[in-house]
Amino acid sequence: MNKIKLLAITHHNRPNINPIRPEASQIIGLHYSGEVDVTVLCNPGSGLIAYFEQHGIRVMTDPLDRKLSYSTIKKIRNIILSEDIEILHLFNNIACSNGATAAIGTKAKVIAYRGQTGNVSRFDPASYLNMLHPRLDKIICVANAVRDDLKQHVWGDKNKPVTVYKGHDQTWYQKSPANLSSLNLHEDSFKLSLVANLRPRKGLHVLMDAVHLLPKDINLDVLLVGADPSSEKIQEMIVRSGKPNRVHALGYRTDAPEVAAASDLTILPTTKREGLCRAVLEANSYGIPAIVSDTGGNAELVVDGETGFVVVPGDAQQLADAILKLYNNRELCQQFGRAAKQRVIDKFNVAQGVEATLRVYKGLLK
Repeated sequence: MNKIKLLAITHHNRPNINPIRPEASQIIGLHYSGEVDVTVLCNPGSGLIAYFEQHGIRVMTDPLDRKLSYSTIKKIRNIILSEDIEILHLFNNIACSNGATAAIGTKAKVIAYRGQTGNVSRFDPASYLNMLHPRLDKIICVANAVRDDLKQHVWGDKNKPVTVYKGHDQTWYQKSPANLSSLNLHEDSFKLSLVANLRPRKGLHVLMDAVHLLPKDINLDVLLVGADPSSEKIQEMIVRSGKPNRVHALGYRTDAPEVAAASDLTILPTTKREGLCRAVLEANSYGIPAIVSDTGGNAELVVDGETGFVVVPGDAQQLADAILKLYNNRELCQQFGRAAKQRVIDKFNVAQGVEATLRVYKGLLK
């Protein structure tokens, strides 16, 4: 059987591999399927190079640092033609704009990756460099909500966007919960974690308003991973909670999953433009349940009333009520956590992601 000739283009420049691990594992899984001949193009110095090469995957490099680069387009096109590439899989916007352009006039089928809702418009010229690029054959979305949002904007074939859930491997989540002793948390407190790059749409203000609505004497601590403690805006948010001594800005942490593992409950109160949040899947993998807002793919992560709660975006009172329900019923909280972990194992594993991606590849090549 002839293997599918794949060129995957990705980019990663952080020392922490966690953010890119599900994507990298999908590529590695395709390699080990025995059905795909994988070549990866990524940026020089990326930690992905050693990660892929130790699995026997060939890696090439390019800066991949400009939306449209003549040298990058030329390099990708040369690889497509010289390696007889059949599938070009593009994992970020720079890869998409350069890769899809390079594929013009070639036989390669072109697939883009889409990780969140919003920020695409038929009236925005920049959208035609990525998700509305006319050379795209398929767009693999991380959630049904992302797929359905994109369907409103793509021209022609409305089946161009498809869903493939990113896979998580439980062996990644075997470390001990983070040691939080330096924070001097209150004894036996109920710990909430919010793990996010805290842009305004991540809803920190909603969580702080919800904390303000909770009883004054509640024994609760809030762990904000990604919140810069030196930021004036973050400190204003903490004061907004009404319980500033119980809210802890931890800054950037490479052990974010382990911080979530040390909490009782994780919160994701995003107000708009969400995908399929990795932080929730990481916490769930440690048996920690989540309360999420119903935006993007959040509601696909959490089964309301079974593995956590799904609340209305921006509704601080509903969020506070959900927190209080689990605060007052620790057994239910732990039950949700066990169910959430099993759901990740069953529905968001690496194998299903590889199999679904293979189906997309084979469908295009029929």
